[in-house]
Amino acid sequence: MTAPTDILRLATEARPLLESHRESNDRLRRLSDETISCLVDTGVMRALVPARFGGAECSLRTAIDATCEVAKADPSAGWVVMILGSGAFLSGMFPPLAQQEVYADGPDTRVCTVLAPKSAARAVDGGWLLTGRWGPASGCLHSQWAMIGFPGLDGEASLALVPMDELTVEDTWFTTGMRATGSNLLVGSDLFVPEHRVLPFTSAIRGRYPAGRPAESRYRSALMSTLATYMIAPYLGMASAALDHVVASADTKGIAFTHYERQRDSTAFQLAVADASMKIDLARLIAENSATAVDGHAEAGTFPDDLTRARIRQHTGHAAQLCRQAVDELVTAHGAAAFSETSPLQAHVRDIHTASRHAVANPASCAEVFGRALLGVEPNITDMI
Repeated sequence: MTAPTDILRLATEARPLLESHRESNDRLRRLSDETISCLVDTGVMRALVPARFGGAECSLRTAIDATCEVAKADPSAGWVVMILGSGAFLSGMFPPLAQQEVYADGPDTRVCTVLAPKSAARAVDGGWLLTGRWGPASGCLHSQWAMIGFPGLDGEASLALVPMDELTVEDTWFTTGMRATGSNLLVGSDLFVPEHRVLPFTSAIRGRYPAGRPAESRYRSALMSTLATYMIAPYLGMASAALDHVVASADTKGIAFTHYERQRDSTAFQLAVADASMKIDLARLIAENSATAVDGHAEAGTFPDDLTRARIRQHTGHAAQLCRQAVDELVTAHGAAAFSETSPLQAHVRDIHTASRHAVANPASCAEVFGRALLGVEPNITDMI
């Protein structure tokens, strides 16, 4: 088992190998076997897997830092790590029997997630029958289990754990950015899901969990606050990688139609880089602050109130926006060469403009969620707070 203290170091050391596969992964629209093997070897894939199954059961802060390093090398790999890590975290909230089934073959079992209840569901003796199409399912090509949403008892949004071999994967992920995430469509018909493999999602969001749920503090964390905060990690990685590239080339690249032979000598360039770096720093501070709040509540055995959780959701949307703005500023400062196919910057632009449009990180929706909570306006626009 990889110790939590080693995961960040190993993820950082793995960046050259991960980066060497980024372009081919992008072309293949999936992560290579070499990339997956590398990620497994670093331990980052089991960062949020319960320790009793051989996982690292890391703090959220450690998971964010390690995933950010992966995303610097390959944004799609960072996104898949975040999604599969979220699946590991959510699996820790299920009843013990479900967890034992998921991790029967060890801590490297991977669980992809599609939270939206995109199915028809019928209660039957001992469980549920589900029929539906779930997507986009990032990381499904590398998973052994899927966690899929459905309308449960009294229509409550619920999650079901289903073995991947009971589902069909339709190749639907043809996109401008985040191509290698393999976020395809999962299809299933009359899937039987026993009751112990069901988690009432809306109840869990509000801090109400199934009877007999394990007592580890990691899995008493606020559900949406954990997932939303973790989502900042790949955004940070993409923006940080773009900054590193622009700064590294500033000593040898000039500014066309000016007398500047080096970008670094230009005051305008200096200001642009400084502003972009500040935005990335602010996004990192947001991630660290939110992770500290989530981890602190988990360790204390307390559950954050509605306003605190809404504030964290708002901060996620703002962090995503800051990272996207930083990349745009860096690309503008760097110049049109950023859009050459040989430049990693064009991939960062495509990836962050795709990834930062995830509904959980939508700045307008997140702001409305927080504004309503701040002003006491009920009901809010979503249960996912």
